[in-house]
Amino acid sequence: MPRKPLTQIDIEKFRISFCKAAYELYMLKGYDAVTMRGTAKIVGCSSMMAYRYFEKKEDVFAALRTIHFDCLAETLEGVSDTLSTLEYLRNLAKAYAAFAHEKPHAYRLLYMTPIDQLKTYPEAVRAQQRTQNVLFDATYRAVKSGGIQGDPVLLAHTLWASIHGLVSLDLSKQLNQGLSFDTLFNAMLDHILGDN
Repeated sequence: MPRKPLTQIDIEKFRISFCKAAYELYMLKGYDAVTMRGTAKIVGCSSMMAYRYFEKKEDVFAALRTIHFDCLAETLEGVSDTLSTLEYLRNLAKAYAAFAHEKPHAYRLLYMTPIDQLKTYPEAVRAQQRTQNVLFDATYRAVKSGGIQGDPVLLAHTLWASIHGLVSLDLSKQLNQGLSFDTLFNAMLDHILGDN
């Protein structure tokens, strides 16, 4: 009897299940430990079946990055922008840092795992740009309103790189010079955005 063709719902259900298993393995053992064979074993299917849905491991991680970039974007998009443009930027920065601390494995996957794959995966690129656009739009609005002066693109990059650097040090347990994350974080925001 011929195999019943898979529906789009069947395909998506399996892909989600496979990605979930790969992510759990990644959280436990890191990127290098995740393999198609090992993930298939967790899911309870053959490697051959897994390759029907993902051609290679990089495809799985591109899907995971898409999921988690969208999750970060939703977090940032949920920040209220009814206050001043500078307060909105501060709140975005706090939401970004909170995401990193609440979901450190997701954050490491997005920004601290050297996988040069985004250019070949349009959905991952879209999700990353969605996240980036929130910060860049907010910075542009702050400059336009006169809340902060400078090139909005340069300011947005500086703000993001500064937050990322501090968050990365904290997640790596490297903030051991006597000042807390919160103290440094607030001082950094005051320096970039002003302390008024």
